This record gives sequence, C-alpha cells and structure tokens, in this order.
Amino acid sequence: MSAGAARPNPQGTFNVTNVTLSQTFILHGSREVINGVPSCVVNNVSYLTPSTPLKLADYYRNGSGVYQLDAFPVQSPNDIASYGVSVVTGVHKGWLEIVFKNDLSDEMDSWHLDGFGFYVVGFGEGEWTPESRSTYNLYDPVVRSTVQVYPGRWTAVYVFLDNPGMWNLRSQNLIHWYMGQELYVRVHDPDPDPAKERPPPPNVLFCGVFDDAPAPVASAPAPQAGW
Repeated sequence: MSAGAARPNPQGTFNVTNVTLSQTFILHGSREVINGVPSCVVNNVSYLTPSTPLKLADYYRNGSGVYQLDAFPVQSPNDIASYGVSVVTGVHKGWLEIVFKNDLSDEMDSWHLDGFGFYVVGFGEGEWTPESRSTYNLYDPVVRSTVQVYPGRWTAVYVFLDNPGMWNLRSQNLIHWYMGQELYVRVHDPDPDPAKERPPPPNVLFCGVFDDAPAPVASAPAPQAGW
C-alpha cells in the first residue's frame, strides 16, 4: 500500500551542518510490568497491535476507532506504563531529530526505522539535554537504518522525512520488539500523485473495523503539524 518500500538510500557520510530541525523525538526504551505482564515500552507505552491495519484505518477513517494520532508522548515517558497504538506525525520533507535513550543498565539496545536512512550524529552517557547537541558530529555523520544504544546511554540521529507512508520505528532486539517496543511515524503528503504513494488497489482485503461493513471510501486527510 505504500510506494516507498525498496528505495535507494544514501551511502557514506554527509555534511548536515545546515539542517533546520522541524521536530525532536526523545524516546526512552525500557521494561515495565503492565497488568501483571512483563512488557517493553517506549516512553512508558507498550505497542498493542490493532486488528485493523494502520494504513487501512488511515486511508479510510483517518485512524478513527483504531488509533489516535499524536496521543503518544514524544518528549518524555508517561508517569504510568500502559498499552497503546502509538502513531505520531512526522512532518513531510522536514528534518526529524530522534534521541534514543536506553534506560536498561545491563543490555544493549538497537533501533531501526523503516523507509529511511538516518544520519547518526551523536551519542553520550546519562541524560540527553539540548546542550548535548554541542557534541554532535554534523560534518560527516554516517548513514544507517539501524543504530545501537549502549546501556544507560543515548544515541541521536537526524532523518529527512521525504518518503510518505506509515513507517515502523522499533527496537531491532527481537525480544524488545515482540514485547512492544515500537511505534509508527505517519508521514503524510496531501499530493495524490500515485508516484509518491499509491492508493489501495481495487481488490484490497478489508478486516478489523471494516468486517461486515460496506466498502469504505477514502476520507479527507488528517491535519499535519507544520501545514
């Protein structure tokens, strides 16, 4: 349902000193117990997979009844751990800074973003603060789609969101991923040009909230920050 699966990604190192950031996500990965069940969380939210594919819900219902856009906390953890369908807005053709924080003291973590390569600009010990940007390497950061985060430390990346779609951002540690350490970044382009993102095919299979319902029609796009 998305045109951006296999695509060329930049290789090598690049200068990003002239980048203007549109957004910053600070994502804490850790473990919690929710309703008696051991879980992995991002900012104290453990992803709960809905019965309806996110792209169907997004295209036909703007997520209504399946997820609430931008309900997920992108700056700091919630006070209480819970389950949720985590979908956040990524500004189309904006630069996103992601700070991955590993709150585990005894385990290496690894993060992957579908659909993009990102520029690994920094890492450090303890808590990340805006002043930590003074330690970034913006002159020749390497491009990766997966990056490691050491126990009790943070890693920072820049990513240019030029690829419309609903993209999975997850721990690449399979146990962490399976137990809920993931979210989705919705990068929406209102331009209906199918060369950017194709609409669902005529024979699309419906499920979840669409079971036993008339064939839906596309909804108007949800507003996006930065419009």
